[in-house]
Amino acid sequence: MSARSFSRLVLLCAIASLAASAALAGVPTTLEHVDPKAPCFRWPAVDYDHDGVFDRLDRCGNTPIGAIVDEWGCPIDTDHDGVYDGLDQCPDTPPGEKVDRNGCSGVQLSGSSHAHDVTPVTPTPTPPPVPAPAPPVSETERQLVEGGKVRLENVYFETNSANLLPESEATLNEVGGVLEKFVELKVEVQGHTDTRGSNAYNMKLSQARAESVRRYLLGHFHLRDENVTAKGYGETQPETREKNDEERLRNRRVVIKALNPEVLPKNVKVEEH
Repeated sequence: MSARSFSRLVLLCAIASLAASAALAGVPTTLEHVDPKAPCFRWPAVDYDHDGVFDRLDRCGNTPIGAIVDEWGCPIDTDHDGVYDGLDQCPDTPPGEKVDRNGCSGVQLSGSSHAHDVTPVTPTPTPPPVPAPAPPVSETERQLVEGGKVRLENVYFETNSANLLPESEATLNEVGGVLEKFVELKVEVQGHTDTRGSNAYNMKLSQARAESVRRYLLGHFHLRDENVTAKGYGETQPETREKNDEERLRNRRVVIKALNPEVLPKNVKVEEH
């Protein structure tokens, strides 16, 4: 072996010896620092938040010290109270209860295990809805409330008969709806005639017409039978002196009169609409 070859051999052995020494010095002495699944088998493994999950796998950095984490390094909150397991001093907090920074609710701190052991807080009652404004009253209702009686305009009968004509229904329906509002009200349906004909005939005709109106009201509206009476006055209570046909027409009329007006609203001025 030449001197040059021997020198090369010595140099190679020295380099190999140094490399082996450096490699042995770089291997960690404890297994907790070893991440054998890391690429290229690098050491030491890094876990900056000390949660036991290497940073290359940790999806939740900066985990609080002491918190229990899952395999991805994310804190677990089993009872969903906002305080992580491992830091939660009161596990199994009932859902919906407020807790302190240690994860304890007022119920748990009081020593009770049931939320119903605590005096419940009475909720503030919801204010009632604002009532809708009352619909405008009719002229018929205004007359009844203010004066205790209603003159029925546009109520027509066949000539010399008590048969109601169809055009009378609108007025009768209006007064029937008003009477339904006052359950305790007692009324008298009054029939009146003009002065033509004999007094006896007019008395009989007015009675028949008053009874015809009464039957219509009881048949079409929820009224008590005993609260509605009918009476004919013939020509005994004229409104005019009958100087012409118009005045005679005014005397031929039907009036609804309250017999117990005290059940109607008191001291109420009904506005005319």
